[in-house]
Amino acid sequence: MLKDRENILNALREKPQKAYQLMRRANLPNEEACQSLLLKMRDEGLVKFDIHKGLWNIG
Repeated sequence: MLKDRENILNALREKPQKAYQLMRRANLPNEEACQSLLLKMRDEGLVKFDIHKGLWNIG
């Protein structure tokens, strides 16, 4: 799981992305697992979601 978190953060360092794009870049098994991890990371303040653009980025 720590590797998945690092993969997501590395992908977001390049540019803000949608959940599906992050799932593919971080090699997560499905979109549900990706969303769950993103929400946990958002609660920790590591990432944030731009509701207007639909993109995740580093918080």
